Amino acid sequence: MPLLNIGFAILIIKMLICILPAVLGILMIVSSEESKREFRNKFCSKFFGISNAIPYLKFTRTMAVFGTALLAFSLVSTWFLLLRPMF
Repeated sequence: MPLLNIGFAILIIKMLICILPAVLGILMIVSSEESKREFRNKFCSKFFGISNAIPYLKFTRTMAVFGTALLAFSLVSTWFLLLRPMF
């Protein structure tokens, strides 16, 4: 009897696809203002060469929209990958 069969490995990958986007989305939405500013500064300096290329309000709004999209993707993928076969 193998320690890890293929069905269990597929289930773990499906759960990872369903849970990881939700965690990232929640992190993007509820993170503190200081961490959002640090992330914006790192992002802008890496891609644009200066630390304040994107205005803070637009960056936080974009983070909230992207976080919400990740949560929606997580809900849809949970339904199709994990819950639909049970009904």
